[in-house]
Amino acid sequence: MSKENVLKQLQENLKLIYHKAVDADKQLSLLRQQQKTGFTQIFNRDSAFKNHSITFLPYVEELAADLQEIQTDNETHYKILLPSIIVKIELLFKMLESFKANTKE
Repeated sequence: MSKENVLKQLQENLKLIYHKAVDADKQLSLLRQQQKTGFTQIFNRDSAFKNHSITFLPYVEELAADLQEIQTDNETHYKILLPSIIVKIELLFKMLESFKANTKE
């Protein structure tokens, strides 16, 4: 797959994640108002993310910044950063799906 196609697919995934994250953050806000949450961050400190937050959007922003970085950078840096971006996308999709499933119960 060409670099352009990979970047296009990553951007599509980012859009999906963004919309899911907005919805999840709204749900988290409601749960906090009802005092039904007690965690201090979405992902553990040893995760692939540098940010640590009690909402999803800061993680999405970090992913967007990474994606922006590989679009404007050289080929070597692209190849180095791509695996970590894919891991972050997978983590966000899994966590958002898990959150959605657990809040429906």
